[in-house]
Amino acid sequence: MNLGLSQMYAQDDLSKLGKTNLDDVLRFLSGKGFAEKTQAEIMEQLAFGGKAAAKGAKPGIVKLGSVGRFAGGQTAKNILRSIPGLSTALVALDVADVVAGPDSLANRGMDAAAMGIGGTIGGIVGMGNPLAIGAGTGIGKMVSDGSQFIFGGGKSAEERKLEEAIKLLQQRGLV
Repeated sequence: MNLGLSQMYAQDDLSKLGKTNLDDVLRFLSGKGFAEKTQAEIMEQLAFGGKAAAKGAKPGIVKLGSVGRFAGGQTAKNILRSIPGLSTALVALDVADVVAGPDSLANRGMDAAAMGIGGTIGGIVGMGNPLAIGAGTGIGKMVSDGSQFIFGGGKSAEERKLEEAIKLLQQRGLV
């Protein structure tokens, strides 16, 4: 692991901290830069990956076929452009669930901690990439909810309350 390189990325990210403005946020959400970069990387992998790499083929010699035409086309670019906005929206929904959800305070605390840990891991692995942070946050929330479901007996808080109310009514002979 090259610590000098990761330190360089960290210093670059820290220098940008506090300098982000609305234009930067809107540029990120538009997804144009992400789509262009990702599309170029996909095309490079298709050109050099698989059989072409094994045979030592040179760029431009490999026929990419229908997969390559799709990956390099406008439809793929539009799909890729939607990813940053969707990622941000999903993280916002997860945060809204923690803040305004019907769960207990302990459940909310566990969700918030898991989202923080997941976002931190995503930021480290993705070297500060906002998409990696968002993905880590979402995965953290998913892991938290999954563990609460498994260790909580597989029932939501509402289902447990409903069962308790039915038991109480049965004890009193009303049902």
